[in-house]
Amino acid sequence: MDKIEEILQKIGLTVQESRVYLALLELQEAQTGVICKTTNIASSNIYKILDSLMQKGLVNYRVQNNIKIFMPAPPETLNELFIEKQKKLDDERAEVVELISHLKKRELKKESYSNYKYYEGLTGIKSMWHEINSMLCKKSKLKMYTCKKEGYQRFVGFYDEHHKVRQKCGAEEKLIFPYEDKNLAKERLNLKKIDIRFLDLENEAEWGVVEDHIYIQYIIGKTPRGFLIKDKIFARTFEQVFDQLWNSAKKINQI
Repeated sequence: MDKIEEILQKIGLTVQESRVYLALLELQEAQTGVICKTTNIASSNIYKILDSLMQKGLVNYRVQNNIKIFMPAPPETLNELFIEKQKKLDDERAEVVELISHLKKRELKKESYSNYKYYEGLTGIKSMWHEINSMLCKKSKLKMYTCKKEGYQRFVGFYDEHHKVRQKCGAEEKLIFPYEDKNLAKERLNLKKIDIRFLDLENEAEWGVVEDHIYIQYIIGKTPRGFLIKDKIFARTFEQVFDQLWNSAKKINQI
């Protein structure tokens, strides 16, 4: 355990942040009282630590009966912290990869019953997409309603990583794009198992359906934020909405 905490500190976590994140990985979800008891951290300090972990994209929460219940982000999120410090930590990348592999193999104490997660900041949104990518398999069919060009430009590079994961596992994807970004759409059409249609989009937020989940995200401005909701009824409802929009959208050779 000391070795794991040491590596976490090398990529930017404090001693107490490391203890809280590792505890949440085992607990999967917990109120602050349980976290304090598990980590022996005073309640007067716990919210400051959790806020810092949220800013780093390693913790999110849901509200149940007006009480915050905190949950850990997937271990893959640690890669994003590493990238930010890559110039200083090139020699330690092997340790980070080994850490991620170790944490993913740890047995969970209980199954999480959370039905939605909230993410904040660009690192948080990337954490959400790591979770989305981890769901994908050959049978997956993603349906994504984008937004005006300004709304996703900051994220185009990260979406390239998403498409690498998607193509590797053979998942299909449908994208509704704005007319204004035909060039990027043409590039995307060269990818495997993807179909794109166009609408006149003025919305600033994006949403999509993945398996039994829906995601909603907004990355314009100083505080990007997103939700990942696991609910079959919501997912099927949004899928029906997408299908109706898809049928009215134009193909690239029609614009």
